[in-house]
Amino acid sequence: DTELNPNAIELLNWNIQKGQDPDWGDKLYALGRSANIITLQEAPLVNAGWDDNVADQFHSFAPGVETRQSPTGVMTASTAVPLVQCNLSSREPLLLTPKATIITEYALAGLNETLLVINIHAVNFSLGMRAFGQQLGIAAAVLERHAGPVIFSGDFNTWRQARFDFVQEMIEAHGLTAVAFEIDERKRAFGIALDHVYIRGLKVNAAETYDTDTSDHNPMRVWLSN
Repeated sequence: DTELNPNAIELLNWNIQKGQDPDWGDKLYALGRSANIITLQEAPLVNAGWDDNVADQFHSFAPGVETRQSPTGVMTASTAVPLVQCNLSSREPLLLTPKATIITEYALAGLNETLLVINIHAVNFSLGMRAFGQQLGIAAAVLERHAGPVIFSGDFNTWRQARFDFVQEMIEAHGLTAVAFEIDERKRAFGIALDHVYIRGLKVNAAETYDTDTSDHNPMRVWLSN
């Protein structure tokens, strides 16, 4: 496909912990088989373990940490081929391991506007805010230039209040709002959720999270429309 239906966008976001659990592929297929956008963090590139029918997917991949089995990184899968794909790489200041961001853009059927999707695995092990802020700042610059609807999802590693506040200020400054979950099973650190979905120019029809032992993060599903 070359376009997404703006009235039926189903998103799955999940940090899948490098696919270490033997059942992760089955769980991903169960949750993602009807999705037309899947944003994954710590996704293994080799021996991917999910059925080819998960969103019939065109896969965009930006490498992060390489394990003995496979490169892992940030992956965005979609039923429509993106108009644009841009990979951005940051580094953990202490560990020097890469942390990736993927930016993709999609045509929307019947609309002149395009959908911007930003999938991020944010810098984690930093003493201050500099590396974290720089990585988010690049995303902010992209948001500023895009006039159409936006999905900004991923593992933001908002494990302390200063990080969460930084993200909150950034998304509010660019007109995005957080998707809320009535039953919220997202992984938390010090009471703050680590994974988020932010949107602009879209409305939420439903949103769910799932408690699973397949990863150290829990998946999030969101149903959106224009």
